[in-house]
Amino acid sequence: MLAEIIEQLFEFAAKSIPSDQILEAKKTYQKETGEIYEDDKSYNSRMALFLEWYLFDQSALDKSKTILESIIDENADGWNNDRLKIYKDITENIHGLFLAKKIKDGNVKVLNLFTDEKYLVAEKDSRLIFRKNDVFQGRIVFFQDQYHFTGNFCFHPDKTQKYINSEVKKVALIQKSYKKELAGLEKNLFKANKNLKNNEKQIENLNRKIENTAAENKIQHLSQKLSILFEERATLTKCIQNLEGEIFIVKNDKIKLEGRQQTNALINKLAYMNLKWERSRQIEISDIYKN
Repeated sequence: MLAEIIEQLFEFAAKSIPSDQILEAKKTYQKETGEIYEDDKSYNSRMALFLEWYLFDQSALDKSKTILESIIDENADGWNNDRLKIYKDITENIHGLFLAKKIKDGNVKVLNLFTDEKYLVAEKDSRLIFRKNDVFQGRIVFFQDQYHFTGNFCFHPDKTQKYINSEVKKVALIQKSYKKELAGLEKNLFKANKNLKNNEKQIENLNRKIENTAAENKIQHLSQKLSILFEERATLTKCIQNLEGEIFIVKNDKIKLEGRQQTNALINKLAYMNLKWERSRQIEISDIYKN
């Protein structure tokens, strides 16, 4: 079912996007992953991986959305809610390098090497596709209350695991620093909102006192305090707006967009190495999977 939906998306994209744009994107992709030929053993799977990359990862013209997100926005009015939900769920796919931890009939438990998160993925052919401790490129979609692979993979040889882990760690450390930055900003935002709430309570209390007081001197004194609280409220409000803007930048620009770029760059570099290995059996694997 999921495979059919994704195939429909590919067909829709091919009809709605000019072919020269897709060809240009293919050139860009193959600069990173290597040019493929029809006699390559992995030709079909690599072409499918390109289409996935183009639809799910490639940025649209405004750079803030993927091609699929852009297609959804452009056609939302003509699609029913069920279809829209499925497509939007697909945009939340998890593209990564995975380690096969446990294989059973009908499913496989995998570890995302970038995030250390584990997923139990439904796969009827699990024992045919995977072996324990396989390291591979894949893409997971949450569909009909289960995780599923899109069905296109790039498996890396066993002896490359140490090198891959070291490269993944570099990307993960950058993302970890962004998440630490985000946690600090969210903590500051929580404090600022708490202070604003207290400030508004104080303003409310002072206003009540002023309403219940007839003495001019007391009213003047309370009004001065109120003026200071209004200034504090304006400062806190501006601080909160600034923090919300910084949080959006870290979440969207750094963690989401830059994170996707960093992840894809490594995945594509490894795919290129894998293609060299596929074609060059006379070369030591350590001479291919290296910086």
